Amino acid sequence: MAPKWRELADRLAAQIRRGDFAPGQQLPHIRDLVAAGEGSKSTVHAAYKALEAEGLVTSSRGHGTSVRPQAPARPVRLVSDQVVLREFTLDDVADVLAIIGNDTVTTWLSFDSRDRAQAVTMIEGTIKRAQQEPRSEFYLGVTKHDDNRVIGFARMGLSGVQAGKLGYAIAAQEWGRGYATDAARTLVTYAFKELGLHRVTAAIGPDNSASIAVVQQLGFTREGVLRDHVFANGSWRDSILYSVLEHEWQA
Repeated sequence: MAPKWRELADRLAAQIRRGDFAPGQQLPHIRDLVAAGEGSKSTVHAAYKALEAEGLVTSSRGHGTSVRPQAPARPVRLVSDQVVLREFTLDDVADVLAIIGNDTVTTWLSFDSRDRAQAVTMIEGTIKRAQQEPRSEFYLGVTKHDDNRVIGFARMGLSGVQAGKLGYAIAAQEWGRGYATDAARTLVTYAFKELGLHRVTAAIGPDNSASIAVVQQLGFTREGVLRDHVFANGSWRDSILYSVLEHEWQA
């Protein structure tokens, strides 16, 4: 069990990150939190010192502890040979719905087809997570060079130590044109060169020959089978795990 100061620090950090405290706003005085039953003076002090070490607050004698203004996250835009990977906006709902609401596409994904409300929720969550610092995922829309409409998505979820999980999907009408390969190559290159990752994995359904061909073309190595890894379309499905390491990567 985490010490009480750590629990308090984690709770306050979550409130700061979701915007419950505005930049520059003072946190409650230590004596007020003690009176509210949050712990002893030393407990609250330790929690505030932890928040300061994480760069979330600043403390000064006589002025209390206030939320540090966070620099806005720099939008990611990656331009490759065939496609552009960019941040999502709420203007992309219809394009995204055409992908995640299409059974032909979601047959190969880890979730069932979604409706418009779910598409909105997905994009809102993606936009919110893109503002987190440090960022835990890079979920980007795929567009053509001459058209800003989203024709797919590519995602790098960060997990473990210098590790990432790759995912991607392309609208059914755009299959067979190399967009998935180009998007995946671009995002993996970014993960190794800019994010400093050591290992990237991709978990793919055994029957998804097109996606398997993508990672094989990019130099991923098959590691094994993840049994009953995904529950979608009313049943459990295995996934084949592929990986590539930084020193193996050839963009």
